[in-house]
Parts: sequence; C-alpha cells; structure tokens
Amino acid sequence: MKNLLLCLLVFCLGFTGFSQNSYEKKTVRILPDSHLKITGDTNISKFKCDFNTARLERTSSVEYKVHENHIKFSNATLKLENEGFDCGNKAINKDFHSLLKTDKYPQISLELTEIHLYKEKSGKAYVTITIAGNKKDYTLPVEISKKASAANYAGTLKLDIRDFDLEPPKKMFGLIVIKDEIEIDFNLAVKFL
Repeated sequence: MKNLLLCLLVFCLGFTGFSQNSYEKKTVRILPDSHLKITGDTNISKFKCDFNTARLERTSSVEYKVHENHIKFSNATLKLENEGFDCGNKAINKDFHSLLKTDKYPQISLELTEIHLYKEKSGKAYVTITIAGNKKDYTLPVEISKKASAANYAGTLKLDIRDFDLEPPKKMFGLIVIKDEIEIDFNLAVKFL
C-alpha cells in the first residue's frame, strides 16, 4: 500500500528546483506522532472520528516526476481501513460504518495525482477520493514545516458526503440528523530515508 498523503508531503520538501523526464522513487516513513481525523456536525452536536495511524504502512516507496514547481505522481494511493476510525463510542462508530457502507466498501482510498508548490511552506495537492465505490476529485491546500530529515504536512479538506451518494443516518425518528459537510484534517510527520 502506497501512502498518498505521504507522497504529497514528501516531495514538497526539496525537489522544486529541477525537472525530470521519468518517474523517480523515494522511500519515506510515517512517524508515530502523525494524525488524521474526520469531523462533522449533527443538528444538535459535533462529532469526531480519529484514525489510528498505527494501521498505516510505516515505510513506503513513492514514484514521482518533477517539473519546475509541479510534482506528478504515479500510483500514489493511501488506503484507510474504515475500521481504523474511532468516533468515541459504539453507537457513533456503528452509524459511521453504516454511512460509509463498510460491510461492502471497507476502505477509503485517496490517490495523489499532482502537487503545485507555491511557496516554501505551502502548496496545493490534487487528489481523487473514493468512498463507498464513488470517486470525486478535490484540490487540497497543504502547509509544510521542515526540520532536518523530517517534515510535518498539514491540511483540511471539506467535502459533501452526498457527492459520494451517501445518505446521512437519522436518529430518534429523524430528530437527530448528520449534516452533509464533513472535514478531513491531517497532520503527517514523515522522515526521508
């Protein structure tokens, strides 16, 4: 399994000054202090589902091609097991897995296709997200902080669950309803090997 967000973030650091005609490979490691969460609202309260990043493959090889401030990726996909999300209690976890149709589609897939770097500490990533068998393309801003051979990459993506043909669950005879927009927040710490 290739780590999409890793790919996104790794090559923002230091590959912006040259160009390549063929795809290159680089090995990176996701550090334990990384985190990823999904947040949303109901008509009465907020909810948060944290992803257990220990379930991610720690070391990955990624393929990329650089041209000026653009980085293109080939087969850079991060697969998140739906069961890796914890929303705080069994009832919310059950609703979350029902919403994502986990029994039929056990993973969320994020494919990184390209990054445009704007400044030393920021860029824009282009990703294709697949949830419950439905794909949608997004543009995602990324903030970068570097130190030695490691870096942190952070960002937030807002998306509408109805774009993936998902029906928000209703509780208590429709009195509690999940709102359509959710946020995916990530902060990945990576090391370059």
